[in-house]
Amino acid sequence: MSAMDRPTHALPENHAHDPSSYVPPKQDPQVVKVLNLLRPKVPAFDRRFPQVNATRACWANYTDFHRCTKKLGEGADTCKWYEEQYKFMCPTEWVERFDEQREEGRFPLKI
Repeated sequence: MSAMDRPTHALPENHAHDPSSYVPPKQDPQVVKVLNLLRPKVPAFDRRFPQVNATRACWANYTDFHRCTKKLGEGADTCKWYEEQYKFMCPTEWVERFDEQREEGRFPLKI
């Protein structure tokens, strides 16, 4: 096969087909940083919700966060995981309603 017959995306004929011979190209650290910022964040796997019932996961993480902060205080590192999870899982309207209910003493659960 001559060079003219070969598609432009084809590997050269003397290319080793051994996958271990692949060397990834070096990436600019700034490009990697930007790509990491753009990568969508997904909630961590939670064993309590193997089927990913978002409503129950939202409720549980919201209440767990507020219980944690009540027990350990505002800004406790241990509570940050619950905060990240409920902020990802819960719609903003729900969080606003939950917060309003807690402030007015109408929240349906004791925290």
